[in-house]
Amino acid sequence: MSGGGLLTAWRLWDRIYYRLTRLKYVDKENRNLFRVVVKRYRGEPLVTSDGVSLKKGDWYVKLHLHNCLLAQMIREQSLEGIPLALFTVNSIRESLPALARYVANHPRSEEIQVLLGTTFLHRGARRLGFDVSDMVCGPFYLRYKSWLFKLILANCHPDGWRRLKEVGHHLVPKRVYISKEKFFEQYLTPR
Repeated sequence: MSGGGLLTAWRLWDRIYYRLTRLKYVDKENRNLFRVVVKRYRGEPLVTSDGVSLKKGDWYVKLHLHNCLLAQMIREQSLEGIPLALFTVNSIRESLPALARYVANHPRSEEIQVLLGTTFLHRGARRLGFDVSDMVCGPFYLRYKSWLFKLILANCHPDGWRRLKEVGHHLVPKRVYISKEKFFEQYLTPR
């Protein structure tokens, strides 16, 4: 399947996934890279660097990077002289203030403790204020997530499969998270 055909199939799957997971766009009109779902936490206890504890039953924001949109943005850009990682981190950074407004205006905003996602794009997360930790899951789920993220990379990166062969063994998904309070301090600006 060609790169364009694979991207078209991916977009179709993304629409199905979006509906099945109850994701909500943060700001679709302005091409925000985040889609989220606010839900109760069911994982192992988690403590942020500023001491906020997330335990079973607490409300949190599950972060999903809109990978299809990111792939489209990468394909639209001339990345001459701009490392792809820098473009990606900057694009994510630009989406964070709208995400903060979305969370602040959510009906469960007062109850939300933490924003949490899983990604292999975790290298720049600390610079954005997020904590990073290993995933707490079984080996099958970790392999599945790794495979899925590698497939995403192959479709997002301009060098696709070649890049995956070079660095694929280094790509390990991690959890990235931040307390709502810390997130608001950094990204919630009055408008």
